[in-house]
Amino acid sequence: MQMILFKMNDKQYLISAAAVEEVVDTVQITKVPLAPVWVKGLINFRGTVLTVISLAELVGLPQSQTNRNIMIMRKDDEQRGLLIDEVIEVLDVAPDEIQLGEEQATPYFTGVVTLEDQQTIADVIDVTDKIFS
Repeated sequence: MQMILFKMNDKQYLISAAAVEEVVDTVQITKVPLAPVWVKGLINFRGTVLTVISLAELVGLPQSQTNRNIMIMRKDDEQRGLLIDEVIEVLDVAPDEIQLGEEQATPYFTGVVTLEDQQTIADVIDVTDKIFS
């Protein structure tokens, strides 16, 4: 399956490319009063108003200071933007390459993948159900 490798707080993460429509550069975000802390605000995306969510804050990580990209996520007819540091590349990951560990016992982290060519590991994240609820 295709997964998008991206960086957040100097750590690498993977998310399924199936739910990602496209990746755009960060634009002006309009704050929304009384929204949850992880909702950064709204953007005008090609004439459509989209909610932008800080992925770091949603999954309980420190807020990043270098958000350069927004991943436009789609589920059915709805879209949301995920604020991240930057996309690195799109990878093909076999399901058996995803290793489960006890530290992934949160609803968002579903496993880890060892990236041999980069000599590092990346956490696999799935937040689709949360951001579209």
